Amino acid sequence: MTRSLSILSFSVLSIIVTGFSPEAHAPASGNSQVLAADLHSPFQTDTLSAIRITATIPKAPAGMLLYKLIATRAPVDFLNEQLERSKQPTLKLDKQYYSVRSGESKEEGLRAFIDLKSGDAEFVPSFADLVRTTGNTRPLDPARATELAQAAFRDQRFIPKDATELRVAETIPVMGGEGAQPNADGKTTKTDKEAVQLMTMVPALRFAGGFPVYGFGSHALVTMANDGTVIGAMRRWRTATAASRIVPLMNPENVRNEIMRQLRPMVRSMGTKAVVDKVEIAYYDNNQNLLQPVYHFEATVQPAYERISPIRVSGFMPIGRAQEPIPDLTKKMDAASPGKAKTPDPRRKDGGIGSAPTPNDITLGEYCNRDWPNDNAYISMSYAFFNGLKFFNSVIPGMTPPVTRTQWYEAWPWEVVGPSSKSYMNAVNVAYTVPHGDWLINTTMSNNADLWYVGDIGTGGNPGYGAATGGVLATWVIMSCEVIPSFYDRANESGGSGNGYDAFNVWWGVFKGMHNAIGFRTIMFYPDDATNRGFGIVASLGCDVNAAWFQEVAAYHGGDGTYPSQHLKGGPQVHYDRASTMIDGRDLGQSIFNVGAQTPSGTLWNFWMGN
Repeated sequence: MTRSLSILSFSVLSIIVTGFSPEAHAPASGNSQVLAADLHSPFQTDTLSAIRITATIPKAPAGMLLYKLIATRAPVDFLNEQLERSKQPTLKLDKQYYSVRSGESKEEGLRAFIDLKSGDAEFVPSFADLVRTTGNTRPLDPARATELAQAAFRDQRFIPKDATELRVAETIPVMGGEGAQPNADGKTTKTDKEAVQLMTMVPALRFAGGFPVYGFGSHALVTMANDGTVIGAMRRWRTATAASRIVPLMNPENVRNEIMRQLRPMVRSMGTKAVVDKVEIAYYDNNQNLLQPVYHFEATVQPAYERISPIRVSGFMPIGRAQEPIPDLTKKMDAASPGKAKTPDPRRKDGGIGSAPTPNDITLGEYCNRDWPNDNAYISMSYAFFNGLKFFNSVIPGMTPPVTRTQWYEAWPWEVVGPSSKSYMNAVNVAYTVPHGDWLINTTMSNNADLWYVGDIGTGGNPGYGAATGGVLATWVIMSCEVIPSFYDRANESGGSGNGYDAFNVWWGVFKGMHNAIGFRTIMFYPDDATNRGFGIVASLGCDVNAAWFQEVAAYHGGDGTYPSQHLKGGPQVHYDRASTMIDGRDLGQSIFNVGAQTPSGTLWNFWMGN
């Protein structure tokens, strides 16, 4: 298994970049018709006029309850029952946690885990099992899925009754389809397989005093196979009791001013506009000691450049005196800023990029949108994922393989596309790129400039990712709106061919030994520290990394609203935060730690959440 930074050769730089760097610039190439309009837009001087609040701002009750949280008892009996029904081994106690794996390796095969200190629990499905066993089974009826989920959530071994209320969210179907590249191995003729529904996820929503609860805590979910068997579950849900009442310090005018203040950095680019259409009273849960009353607002931020999708922004402010941290869109992190990217050094075999890992580490590269000095969300999401990956190793050293962030740089297109990518993206085992995007594209400067295009990777002299191009990239996390359109999206694309298998076409040039591409097919909520942190934590346990992604996204965004799709025929309503992944068919069920070298992909699976 390859974990160390590869020794890379350097070739003449032919990069795709439409802005300017004093250290690297060149004419646009490849998909230039998409990139030609990418310009650094000047900033707006009157940002307040770019923000419109259409929602009514409610007045906070005279005295709102504060809720005290304690760790919920470990759901050992509940999970063991589900494990037995799905024909899995049962949990084993190892001092500070319970776990069950399909093998002895700490790097692979985790199916369930309970942290005894927090009570947090994970039961993760395996796409390898689902693909092997689903066949032509009939999808689980949504009403039946809801009924089964309600029974699981009523089970006090899983979610004990307390001073709050649990409501069941809409069901989320997860589909899968396989695309094939004929004669990819020089021998066989491969055929495509039709898309099928593989599982159904049902998230829980928490309410306190009738108000919704947001945050890293207060999330739970059950996942079921088509026969109704529970094959996955997640719980970050501490037990709440009513405590003291707080004195509100915010009135609607204060709230209006705070919303404007927090959104100003996101509308700095000329022509960018924000519409705030939701303001509500809610609670915030840090998964620590309290449920705190907050104002919660949502806004749609639309870039002037129409090729980039809008983002859905979520923000908070405390109603009274904050007793635990409440997120603020403008608060700067006390953390290292991304380094200045540079062109590789032709005198060094490794290009002179990044820091060397210690032996046997998994290497991580993160590439932060260059508008980070004005918009802290790029940094906070990157750190949320990174800190999640490190979490259990910091608490229980040696429990999982270590992860070293060998690259932490400002983002440029040439780190992703072109020969320089050998020294950047393709020189790490796990790569993390951060907003903004649309179908198969992503910006690297603000929400409108310096784009890369997935279709330019692996074509026209640009290398793809993986061992066949001399690299080590195995998993690419694309934390951006809509970059991985699914089989369903291509089959229903407005003005498209109607062929769902078109979804695979641009990815063959990318998967030159790479294992996974993980992201979204719809517009995402932003910033999204909670999902990033949760995904990092679960992925670090050595479970099916794709199944972990689907469960975390569903658990944190099961209650999100809908918007009319700008891509699909008839503009149907689709939910925010619907996940989509591309996986080499040989890597189904593998963990983020499986980074072994392999040949270019001959089959790809696309998994996606339905609307």
